[in-house]
Amino acid sequence: MSGPETTQSMARDEHGPNVLITDDRPVLRAGLRSVLAGMRIVGDCEIARAPAEAVAHAPDVLVAGLREDDPSTFHAAARAKGSSDRLGVMVVADGATVIELREAVIAGVDSFLLTSASAGELRDAALRTARGERIISPTIATQLGSGWREEPQEQGVAHLTPRELEVLQLLAEGLTNQQVGTQLELSPRTVKTHVQNLLVKLDSPDRTGAVARGFRLGLIR
Repeated sequence: MSGPETTQSMARDEHGPNVLITDDRPVLRAGLRSVLAGMRIVGDCEIARAPAEAVAHAPDVLVAGLREDDPSTFHAAARAKGSSDRLGVMVVADGATVIELREAVIAGVDSFLLTSASAGELRDAALRTARGERIISPTIATQLGSGWREEPQEQGVAHLTPRELEVLQLLAEGLTNQQVGTQLELSPRTVKTHVQNLLVKLDSPDRTGAVARGFRLGLIR
């Protein structure tokens, strides 16, 4: 049988995945549009608009540019991933430090490539990312070792619960575990569990590190 859902799926397969491109540099967005022209480009936008555009257009893959020492891409990736369990995120950067690679893992980025990759490599990576695969440039994989592929996806920022975000906000305001529990009406044991989960998901050794990473990723107001 062929219903509307089947017809839509066939149309999508025929044109490849739906792609949303995001970067604050119009020239890079135009370049990515050109490289990915054979796919269905549902839009391109600045980084700050990416989460809302992801909700509006429901892309299969978000292709994001990364500028040096700019965490806004990871913030947008984490928020966009939170809007859809099936969204793949591919980041393209001129280079990457180990810190940025760790931030990418935590934010839920699926694939990480360099702008030195060929057009064919970028297209192939976008297609495979949309299918749920994880593609890493060899140079980046060497820097990161095996950590990227072994990192559980559920440890990313995209999987912080609303309650964990509330706890993180209160920690940033300087509240103790007991004060957090009083404000949120939670037992000390429950607060301690939330804090431990935050340390794991934010890959931080202590509360201070978790708060610092939360600010860097834009999770704290």
